[in-house]
Amino acid sequence: MPWPVSVQCEVLEVSRSGFYDYVSRQAQVTIDAEDVTLVARVKAIAAKTRASYGSRRMAKPLQDEGFKVGRYKARRLMKDAGVVVKRRSMRKPQTTDSRHGYGVAPNLAHSFPTGASPSHRWAA
Repeated sequence: MPWPVSVQCEVLEVSRSGFYDYVSRQAQVTIDAEDVTLVARVKAIAAKTRASYGSRRMAKPLQDEGFKVGRYKARRLMKDAGVVVKRRSMRKPQTTDSRHGYGVAPNLAHSFPTGASPSHRWAA
């Protein structure tokens, strides 16, 4: 049975956090060979589609190539590959030209006859 962590740290003269940091660095995750292939395919598909595919659309061509990939795995592979979706900017139509050279229209309300009170005007 191994020694308790506190005893090991005391003997080795290291802190507990340093010990656990060392242990976590030793347990690095190894990358699967299939994941390396998938990441390369994701990069290729993203380059072909000009990074317009999200994870849902990215999963489809990978599935067509025979890989067992779902939407969430495609999202993880895109993150590993550094692929970010580039959104198109939606241009709105310009409806007002405020830089025109036209003058200000005259106020024609003063030429209409007045009604029952000064704030009423007749119009037709």
